[in-house]
Amino acid sequence: MKPALLAVAVVLTAAGCSQLGLPGFGPLSTPIAPSEVEWARKSGANTVSGNAVMTAGGTAHTCAGQSANLIPDTAYARARMTAIFGNDSRGTRAASLGPVKFERDDPLYVSTLRTTRCDASGSFAFARVPDGTWYVTTSVKWQAPVRVAGAQVGGAQVGGAQVGGGLAGGGQIEGGSMMRRVTVRGGRLTKVTLP
Repeated sequence: MKPALLAVAVVLTAAGCSQLGLPGFGPLSTPIAPSEVEWARKSGANTVSGNAVMTAGGTAHTCAGQSANLIPDTAYARARMTAIFGNDSRGTRAASLGPVKFERDDPLYVSTLRTTRCDASGSFAFARVPDGTWYVTTSVKWQAPVRVAGAQVGGAQVGGAQVGGGLAGGGQIEGGSMMRRVTVRGGRLTKVTLP
């Protein structure tokens, strides 16, 4: 009887995810065809530049030091963005939700991904981008201060014990990952503001 209950639970869970519009594993299992990303391997005349800033409690936080990625549009990339951000055009995923884990990345997804680092002001740029549709992704994360007996502590030693955890020993990690789909054409500069 237990296997039957397990089967019913799996079916109900899948049905619930379908009703909520949550993606299943099916779309991500279809590999990328080499012809689908051939255009993205070429050098182009476009530039994609942008910045990523989130504000909390009157403080601006940027993507400084984080990776910024430029990902060519494919059916696999669309399914992946939908799994992470809930859609394939623009979105943010809170750090508190944790990362979305995939069983295996498609090798062509990984090999056609372009990456750079956000500078100290939270800016990034990709030069020589060919015409097409791309996903720009990055993350802005910071450590929330910890409150101890009414005092704010940000990863400091209190009473001989370290307070907090996460990035540098403070409170919970805040912020999140963000994505935006862009189309570039004609040797232009495309500016992206995230989130």
